[in-house]
Amino acid sequence: MNTNELLVIGIMTGNSLDGADLTLTTFNLDRTILDIANHYARYSDDLKEAFRRLRETVNKAEGDMLLAEKLYDEFYAEEKIPSFSLLMEQYVDFLAFQVRELIDKARDIQKIAPEQKVDLIGLHGQTCAHMPPSMAISKNIEASYTVQVGDGQSLADKTGITVVYDFRSDDLMNGGEGAPLAPLHHMNLAECVKDKGYFPIAFFNGGNTGNISIVTSARGNLEMKVIGWDFGPFNHFPDLLMRQEKGLECDFDGQYGFKGTVNLSLLRLLYEKAALTINGENFLLKSSPKSSDPRWYNSLQELLGKAPVDGKILSFEDRLRTAEYFSAYHSFLGLDFLPEDLMMPPHFALCGGGWRNPVIKKHFIDLLMASDLKNSPILPEHQERYDRLRVRFNSFSSPLICEMSSFFGFCETAMEARIFADAAFSRIIKRPFTLPITTGAKSPTVCGIIAFPKGDQNLATDTLKNFIEKFDSLSLINEPKIGYDPRWSRASAGWMKRYAATNI
Repeated sequence: MNTNELLVIGIMTGNSLDGADLTLTTFNLDRTILDIANHYARYSDDLKEAFRRLRETVNKAEGDMLLAEKLYDEFYAEEKIPSFSLLMEQYVDFLAFQVRELIDKARDIQKIAPEQKVDLIGLHGQTCAHMPPSMAISKNIEASYTVQVGDGQSLADKTGITVVYDFRSDDLMNGGEGAPLAPLHHMNLAECVKDKGYFPIAFFNGGNTGNISIVTSARGNLEMKVIGWDFGPFNHFPDLLMRQEKGLECDFDGQYGFKGTVNLSLLRLLYEKAALTINGENFLLKSSPKSSDPRWYNSLQELLGKAPVDGKILSFEDRLRTAEYFSAYHSFLGLDFLPEDLMMPPHFALCGGGWRNPVIKKHFIDLLMASDLKNSPILPEHQERYDRLRVRFNSFSSPLICEMSSFFGFCETAMEARIFADAAFSRIIKRPFTLPITTGAKSPTVCGIIAFPKGDQNLATDTLKNFIEKFDSLSLINEPKIGYDPRWSRASAGWMKRYAATNI
């Protein structure tokens, strides 16, 4: 038994509502991170539909989970979907089964010994709504909320493994955006590859939403810094078009997108109108730190082929190609938000399902390398921003490297789930997982609630108990004493009013 490392499972269920990503990883106090095994499981159609209905209800209730549960349960019977309580039970049962599958897989391939126990699970939960301070209707903090559902205590009871969960609430309660949570994990990964010469480095996740973490330093200063933010919609619009018009989940192998042509007029409309905040601001123009929500993504009639562009309805292939280019285009221009005093990264580690779309990937690399601007054109109004970025990228003496994260030693299919394994590990050693520069929090923030099986610390593994004693993990109590339902995140709407007496 290595008393300096924990064996941790990370679980992520994302906005796409497609299923669960799980990874089994070791985290050592010397900052070594080693992936052991990965696992993916799709939601059943019934579970996916129930979560879709729940998300609609939570947003209708503006994040008030007491109201959302009531509204959801009022119509669940006639709609033939499970009640809220039953849905939460089904969700945890699903995750518990996948945890066992992952552990069995690791043992079958002899990556862990038969008697070796998993120390910890990091559970993100299923996001149903996110209204960070920057997007709140008013500046009243009560307007801010984030809702992830999933009972960490129940998962600990069903698996017999200690669970850390509800990571975003602590950051939001400390004045942050509650997102992105990836940057501190990516900085830990950057520590692992810095000696190989891969520094500065950017970790770019492409999913329904795109987000980036840039691990860099100021010129002439060796101190490592991280900055991260959400770009906005990534494969949201291409996938929407594929589902609605072709009945497919995505543009597999770019089979439709490569047949189309980028339409500059539609590109301009998308840039100006496709990602407006609840206050009507263009999210793409907001500087970091910032986090987005798919509710702010506008499916323009021109994009859907229901309104003309320059006097005509565009073909499906042209609309799809433009939507795919838009993902790469606004993400590349968004790199301009990296402060001038920080070095632009020459290394890009790509991760997330969005990068399986070869059209988006090709366009982003073409923009990064300035290799095919005929097919990856720049709007005239953005030429100055593009030129400014080119100057920064052209300052490198070595070639730019833009590859999937596995090129740098980190399995891309494990990237999102591993974030929450790292978040759980960080909670145990009381290491902050958000910073003012990454989320806008008032101070570095330790995130998450610890749930022991059956609420009994003695049921933790011996290794975890040693860590808890060494780092005095339980001296930081994040859980409210009253008014708290563990089936959803603490920072749902109205959290400040309800929990004012708990001094969170």
